[in-house]
Amino acid sequence: MPTVSVPEPPVLGDHGELLNALQAAQQAAVLQLLPQAIARGLGGHSFWSLYWLTQGTEPHPTDLARTLGITAPACTSMVDLLVESGHVQRRPSAEDRRQVVLAVTPKGRRTVDAIWGHVDQQIRAATRDLSDEDVATAARVLRTVAARLRPDGGHP
Repeated sequence: MPTVSVPEPPVLGDHGELLNALQAAQQAAVLQLLPQAIARGLGGHSFWSLYWLTQGTEPHPTDLARTLGITAPACTSMVDLLVESGHVQRRPSAEDRRQVVLAVTPKGRRTVDAIWGHVDQQIRAATRDLSDEDVATAARVLRTVAARLRPDGGHP
């Protein structure tokens, strides 16, 4: 795996240490996740799209584009690739058959599970010497921060 240099973030206010730790953890997880996604023919947005589709409802492509913060044409191109690779399928909407919704396929679900399985193994190895209490506290803090930062409490 190529080495990626990540600059240290600036410390911001009283909670700067938490912000820096969140950023470092996110970057470390992404550096574990992306090579796994690329090895399976997925880019970053493709993986996050696939992940999001495994989390609940079957969204319209415009909902997916908005969630990922990309344009509708970019989302369409990405979904085309996910459909061609067998990770996602388009289905007619139950509410309006003129529209389509996106659904993850069994292959897509297996792909997401394999990638997260790798990241889970890496996190377990990295936290092996921490107490169960420390791991539980870290998880609680991260869940709380994530929930409070989401403007609508929606999907990640």
